[in-house]
Amino acid sequence: MSQIINFSRRSFLKSSSAFLALPCLDTFAKQKVSSTNNNTKMIFLSRGFGFVEKSFYPTKAGRFSDIGLTEGLAPLEKHKNDISLLGNLVNLGHSSAHEGSLTFLTGAPYSHPYKMKNTISCDQLAAEYLSEDVRYKSLVLSTDDRNGHGAIAVSLSIDKKGTKIPGIINSLDLYRKLFSSNENAEQIRHRINHKGSILDVVKLDQKNISRRIAKADQEKLQGYFDGVRDIENKLKRQTFWLKTPKPQAPFEYPADMDGEMEVKLMFDMIVLAMQTGQTNIATYMMPQTALLRSMGSKLGPHALSHYGHGERLETAKQLDAKKMELLSYFIDKLKSTKDINGQTLYDSTLLAYGTNLRTGHTTRNFPVILSGGAIKNLRLGESLMLPKDTPLQNVWLTLLQEAGIPIDKFSISTGRVPQLLS
Repeated sequence: MSQIINFSRRSFLKSSSAFLALPCLDTFAKQKVSSTNNNTKMIFLSRGFGFVEKSFYPTKAGRFSDIGLTEGLAPLEKHKNDISLLGNLVNLGHSSAHEGSLTFLTGAPYSHPYKMKNTISCDQLAAEYLSEDVRYKSLVLSTDDRNGHGAIAVSLSIDKKGTKIPGIINSLDLYRKLFSSNENAEQIRHRINHKGSILDVVKLDQKNISRRIAKADQEKLQGYFDGVRDIENKLKRQTFWLKTPKPQAPFEYPADMDGEMEVKLMFDMIVLAMQTGQTNIATYMMPQTALLRSMGSKLGPHALSHYGHGERLETAKQLDAKKMELLSYFIDKLKSTKDINGQTLYDSTLLAYGTNLRTGHTTRNFPVILSGGAIKNLRLGESLMLPKDTPLQNVWLTLLQEAGIPIDKFSISTGRVPQLLS
């Protein structure tokens, strides 16, 4: 039978074969978190290629409640007061039209992908200060689909020596890292496909636990356990469809089950990892081809970057909308989940989503979407047209400083961006 182990504010379910982090339980909390403790979390997402020019980008500055959302941003309607889209950005020194993610978080001067010397990414710099009291310094998530991200990019994250940090490229491996480190991938597949749960592995005695904790904690635990089981059910469905042969023509071209679901699973597990205090920093270099396949499209991401008109244009618009639907899904999750300090994850997180490319192969005036409540004076709910050619490096510098990171410069930054703040 499992037992609850308490370490500071964190609790764990422990058995002979598993060790499962739990959300913060007030029943076992011996003291409130100090107001001086930095509870800031940061999440960085990149999609590689850019967006459709006429349907995605606002043509003027202003609050979205006044100017409305464009067709491409429409899936974010419910969050329009909680996002800002930055315009007029440039990544200093970056000139490659095929490296949408290679220097997105580093801002390192770009010469040639195989000759350049990269520098520490802003997530890893933040992790040095924000991840002292967590299991994982950061979660680095990636994809084996390099389309738009860069031929040599393995993730968004670069360490302080300029070395690329390999990312976890599928949801099963991330599940293993977070919930079942004593099982190999095949054991996890077998357990999940036979209706087993990590909660069964730790032999959860819910009646015994319920007698020991307050009602509010019982509800919190039940929500967390439901989330774990939901992830496992999605993994089971995904592994089934991966092994199911596709029908032959003349049947309709089938939608794979591993694109949209894979992204949602990654988002779900980022949320659970932060909910249980396992990490405060996450990056995700997101897939493109698999997402297109899950939408039923045969077209490739690079072909869509030259969208022109007709089928390519319509599919590119649909892909933009799907990306924003997924971002909306993620923000929903952050808003509905509390962290170990009792705040919603949204309130304690800075979320940044973007790419080094605007549209086609244009490397100037690319988009960055910001959200989250970690930086209290961050301007949200707006189309922010920054001064022409505002360095992305300056944006990262400003956000890092506002998050409490004691730095005067980031990469080849030239100063702060006061327009980000109210």
